[in-house]
Amino acid sequence: MVDDKAEYMSMFTIKSQMISEGLALGTVLHFTPVCEVENKKSIAKDQRKIEIEALKSAIESSRKELETTVQDIEQTLGKDKAEIFACHLDILMDEDFQQEMFTLIQDEGYVAPYAAKVVSEKNALEMEELEDPLFAARAADFRDIGQRLISFLSCNGNDEGIFPPEPAVIVAPFLTPGQTIRFNKENLRGIIISKGGKNSHAAILARSVGIPAVVVPENMLSLLRDGMSVVLNFTRDAVIVNPDADTITQIETLLHNQEKRNRDLLNLQGMPAVTLDGHRVKLYANGGSIHDVSAITQAQPDGIGLFRTEFLFMEQNSLPDEEVQASCYRQVLQSVSDKPVVFRLLDIGGDKPLPYMPMDAEKNPFLGVRGIRFLLANPEILHTQIRSMLLASVASGLPVRIMVPMVSSVTEMEQVSAIVQEERSSVGGTAVLGMMVETPAAALSVAAYKDLIAFISIGSNDLTQYTLAVDRESEKLSMLYNEFHPSVLKLMQKAVCDAHACGIETGICGEFASKPEGAVLLAGIGFDELSMSPRSIAQVKHIIRNTSITELQELVHTTLEYGKPELVYGAVASFLETKGLQ
Repeated sequence: MVDDKAEYMSMFTIKSQMISEGLALGTVLHFTPVCEVENKKSIAKDQRKIEIEALKSAIESSRKELETTVQDIEQTLGKDKAEIFACHLDILMDEDFQQEMFTLIQDEGYVAPYAAKVVSEKNALEMEELEDPLFAARAADFRDIGQRLISFLSCNGNDEGIFPPEPAVIVAPFLTPGQTIRFNKENLRGIIISKGGKNSHAAILARSVGIPAVVVPENMLSLLRDGMSVVLNFTRDAVIVNPDADTITQIETLLHNQEKRNRDLLNLQGMPAVTLDGHRVKLYANGGSIHDVSAITQAQPDGIGLFRTEFLFMEQNSLPDEEVQASCYRQVLQSVSDKPVVFRLLDIGGDKPLPYMPMDAEKNPFLGVRGIRFLLANPEILHTQIRSMLLASVASGLPVRIMVPMVSSVTEMEQVSAIVQEERSSVGGTAVLGMMVETPAAALSVAAYKDLIAFISIGSNDLTQYTLAVDRESEKLSMLYNEFHPSVLKLMQKAVCDAHACGIETGICGEFASKPEGAVLLAGIGFDELSMSPRSIAQVKHIIRNTSITELQELVHTTLEYGKPELVYGAVASFLETKGLQ
């Protein structure tokens, strides 16, 4: 630890990952749960029944509190966010979960709070050991349940609702969903944690209430002291600590302009994205789970261009059955009424396996058994998922759009098409089949699929990765991974032109469309729809409504002649700045 206080007065930055958007300026305030747990496991046998009864009482109090929380959040943030705590309630009332704690008390002599801590932490660590970040994010859920029990056992309930007592950016190793939702929102300027990710329930809740949040390396937390000024998301990959006067002035100006801009953008809700010369671009939203539905409906998109079904599978302890899947898909369809919803078939593989379904190790999982390759190798999973989607169509009376991931050959689409027809003849429903264009092979041969599909959607993340032969997860190669690379853009352009020539609808569902610079190019290339983060829709709509399709097409024509992605990005950024749309 550095003792010289003067060193902490100079401005410096800490590498960060944004998990909830928004600019924030505030002072650091560390959060530590107030309950201390005595690691005692030697209580006398005649006292153990008392501890068990105390734990049972805490379980009952926690149950009542969670039921109230579910009701309150359903009314304020929506049913999808309430389901986070409904899941907590299911875990809390699970007999095996409770019995683990009772056994530690009865057989080992643990005090009740320590038994709750040990069992919840054991489950949390098991989640963190799983390679997939969606599962690892569930660790905070188990810790939330443990801390809730400990609070009733040791502190007579939770009192985080009065925290922070004054405007602050909260700093903590991790936050549970319960802590996140109970904080005093009027004083909460932002969140800095060292454990968690975009898919954690705490991050989902932070986004739902508009609180900026970032993750920083664990060894950096000690550099953040109470009272220090910090800036979140001024740059996408760094927290600014002890900002100087000039930086603070810039941030305050941006916050003022951001507030005004947000008010202006609200006026665009429900209005179409039409260019100055009358060209319509449909703006869809991406969703990762049922928990995203509330944010999607608030953004009022033209539809859902990508609903990832992986989260549904990863929330379960085993493969979700037909009933569970159909219920989820029906809810999503009904959430946007008669607007289109594109469900991507289960997209897992060697790089992100299901923990309850072991897969063979692969030397290069990104080029291995993933996406449709995995599903065709496991036909029972594919049949069940397609049947569930058709049942959702029947129940809702709405068509379901089914998108196939990781396609590289016509044969794959023929097999999926046959399964859709087979299941449809059995259960009914209306299905529209499409495919993701993530491989150069698919991008270069769209016309070959014209009799099999009604739409394509380009997955810009993977198309960039496979075109440039760069692992998008590699930090060492991050300077080479660039969606603005002319080769990637030209592949997109060819896929769109070929699709339109065959009467196939075109869309894009990668993160590229969420970037203003990316959206401008994609609209100019000629995509029928752009699917993006719900929070990006208003800004992209504003840009499209203040440009003409003619100038966007000219911008594409010019930039595709450049040899460097930096030049492409620079030209687009300059275009937006000149028009006052940055």
